[in-house]
Amino acid sequence: MHRAIALYSGGLDSLLSILIIKEQKIEVIALKFLTGFVSPLKEQDIVYSQKFGFSIEEIDIRKKFFSVLQNPKHGYGKNLNPCIDCKILMLREAKELMSEYNASFIVTGEIVSQRPMSQKREQILHIEKESSLKGLIVRPLSGKLLSATKPELDGIIDREMLYDLWGRGRKRQFLLAQKYGIEKIPQPSGGCLLTDPLFCKKVKDLIIYNELTIENVELLKIGRHFRLSEKCKAIVGRDAQENEILLNRQRGFFIYPADFKGPVILLSGEYSEEEIDKAGSICLYYSKNKNVPMVIKNNGEEEKKFFNIISEEEIVKYRI
Repeated sequence: MHRAIALYSGGLDSLLSILIIKEQKIEVIALKFLTGFVSPLKEQDIVYSQKFGFSIEEIDIRKKFFSVLQNPKHGYGKNLNPCIDCKILMLREAKELMSEYNASFIVTGEIVSQRPMSQKREQILHIEKESSLKGLIVRPLSGKLLSATKPELDGIIDREMLYDLWGRGRKRQFLLAQKYGIEKIPQPSGGCLLTDPLFCKKVKDLIIYNELTIENVELLKIGRHFRLSEKCKAIVGRDAQENEILLNRQRGFFIYPADFKGPVILLSGEYSEEEIDKAGSICLYYSKNKNVPMVIKNNGEEEKKFFNIISEEEIVKYRI
């Protein structure tokens, strides 16, 4: 039996592509590449793999992707999304794994002209060339609109069983989902946080101050973020759950109201009394009781201190 690697996003298109290839008696190993800005595998993804009979794995490429993110050869999309460079990176990583998985080719859920930056016909061909995978990428949903691939020419893939989907419409995908018995339709896979303008402001701040690390990117996903100085940030919990996440960190400098009726603030980077005072004032601003002292906790040691409340203008000034 022949075997293929599929790039799996968690969306309907990538799932359908896997099922179209499996229909041709080809074993599929689905790979979910983790960039730090997309969600990891969910329970529903595991359900799909078990129901439809394909393997599924996560591949962590965060460090490599961060390098791409800071200086993408092909630029960004509307926000901070380097879609072309991201797809090239994933395909190159998949290519490196082909021998390990004994795979003959790679499958993607791309549809011609579905996305303006990375799925125009000329961009699809350019990405394939830059990935050094000419003729080895099968796109089952738009295969009939593209040149025959090596698996087709070799008789591994029956071209007549591929499709000619084009553009952004979803009607034909929904019909295919019914055909394959996909009862719970996955959401479109546009879940990359780098397409979110507000989130991108925080990412850009990390890039500017040379703080783009796995730990710092994970922290972007919770709380309000404030740049207090070139080397210091304050992360402010927005609810009890986020406060708990911050406090459960093994290390850090924390500020929170003594009556616990307000946020937990985590200071990161290098800070002096000036930054501590700013953070304490921000903590007071978001606290319910404006007359309680703040607890300062550092390396297990605690003290209490009163702060002056910060103004609305200053909140806007420091908020990322």
